[in-house]
Amino acid sequence: MYSPSDDTFFIANAIVKYHGNYALEIGVGSGYLTEILCNNYKFVFGTDIDFASVKQSKIFLKNFNNKFLICCDVCEPVRFMFDIIISNPPYLPSGDENIKDSTIYGGHTGTETTLRILQLFKSNLKDEGRMIFLKSSLSDDKKINQFVDDNFLKKRILAKKKSFYENLEICEITKR
Repeated sequence: MYSPSDDTFFIANAIVKYHGNYALEIGVGSGYLTEILCNNYKFVFGTDIDFASVKQSKIFLKNFNNKFLICCDVCEPVRFMFDIIISNPPYLPSGDENIKDSTIYGGHTGTETTLRILQLFKSNLKDEGRMIFLKSSLSDDKKINQFVDDNFLKKRILAKKKSFYENLEICEITKR
């Protein structure tokens, strides 16, 4: 399970201003961001590939009746259109090493997990909806930008944060 960290609090500050009917969080982790969504949306759907994370989030969010959490990869079984899809995906590149920690490493270039999540704009994002996710300067931003261009999407940087070894950005993707 991914415990709340600086990047969690960074994206939390960005999503707290959004409100609506239906929200989806990919990778609920501890449930910290899901709680913000539960306060701001009528119904919140959350997924995580780690069963322990889903179980812990259900305990953490026990006072919210407007949530549904399941253990699955990205949101494979979900067929629903959301106002907003958020994720603090694993975004660090694993490089050539065979690193298996899926809570922080998002694939060889650091963008593979994020690109799988961005695919949801086709089947799970309303036309006026938005996707919000975190990315690192250590990952391959060219692949994300190419995906956005190839699919006629719009990318906007909501916030930036510098640390001693990387820069973090909160990105918003919308349909044009």
